[in-house]
Amino acid sequence: MELHDPQHPASQYARDYKKAVAVRLADTAREAGATDPEQLGEQLALLIDGAAARTRVLNANAFPTAAAAIAAVLIDNAIPATASDDRRREEASS
Repeated sequence: MELHDPQHPASQYARDYKKAVAVRLADTAREAGATDPEQLGEQLALLIDGAAARTRVLNANAFPTAAAAIAAVLIDNAIPATASDDRRREEASS
């Protein structure tokens, strides 16, 4: 449902909810050691919104899987690898 009146209480609720989701994602990104947690939070929130919209409009289940793959790339690029991560990768490839 679309609301064209930005002053409508439901519009404000939707804005507050979307902002809260991005803040929560940024908080989690910060805890995980992201170099720019606010940016990652906004990117992931946008990805979630886009995947949800495409899934509803196109009635396709492939979008959440694709969004998860994109999220993994965003997260991998935003969180620096630690020495223990490097060691685990080396052990896994051996």
